[in-house]
This record gives sequence, C-alpha cells and structure tokens, in this order.
Amino acid sequence: MHSGCADTEYLGILQNLGFIYHIDDVSRDEPFTVMVKGKPFAVVPYTIRNNDIVRFDSPAIANAAYLQDLKDDFDVLYAESASRRRMMSISTHDRISGIPGRVKLIEEFIKYAQKQKGVRFMRKDEIARWALSAPNILTRAQHDQSEAKLNEMNSHPG
Repeated sequence: MHSGCADTEYLGILQNLGFIYHIDDVSRDEPFTVMVKGKPFAVVPYTIRNNDIVRFDSPAIANAAYLQDLKDDFDVLYAESASRRRMMSISTHDRISGIPGRVKLIEEFIKYAQKQKGVRFMRKDEIARWALSAPNILTRAQHDQSEAKLNEMNSHPG
C-alpha cells in the first residue's frame, strides 16, 4: 500500500480473518477509523521518515543524527499535543537497528521521551484498540475533509 488507506475490499479480508486494524498506511500521523462492512476498523499509520530501513540505507545517516532527528520530531509533536492528540511512530528491524550502537540510540530516545509528562509507549494493537474505543477519533472521511480545508487555506495565504 504505502500511499494511503487500503481499499475496503482488502480491509474486509483482514476483518474476515479476525483483524481489527491495518498498519500499512502512511497517509497521516494519527490513528483513524474506516467503516468496513458496517463496523469501524482501525488504521494505525506509520511514518517513512522514522523507519530505519529508509534512514540507514541509502544515503546512510549517522546514529547521532538519527537520534537528534527523533528528538526534534518528538519535540514538535509533543508541543502540538497540547491542543490535539499526537502519535509518533518509529519502525525498527532487528537486522538494521539490532546492532549495539543503534540499540543504544533507541534506548537514549526512549529515556528522553519518557521524561515528558503524559507520554505513553504502545504497540500497534494497543493503539488500534484505543482508537476503536476512544471518543472523537477521526474517521477517514472527516480527516480527508480537514486536510482539504487545510490545503485550501495553504494555497490561498491571507
């Protein structure tokens, strides 16, 4: 998928198999729901920018620079969280980030983020369950409408 939310046929197959969420989505920075066969289905996106495959492949980035990027992203999202829900996704793979220096940088980032009030670390299945039960979670249609308004405002600066 990688470009946005999967079609409802694909999500229907996942739902039939007992899944309650889908993660192969980079269309937004927070979880949302879509209706599949009359039932809400969670979409828990991830970001390409914080994926170790992208960051340590070509062109490679130094561990210290990646750690600083993670901290910078976190700081912006944490500040934004004062007025809206925010989520930061970091994708790691054992064959890439499982080496000692990269394990150390992830540990340093976790300690950094844990110092901030209200920060929670959750697995994707936990985020999906939260999204399906929490009030005021955006649906795909609501998010698309708000994005369209934002894009319109940005194209006509006042």
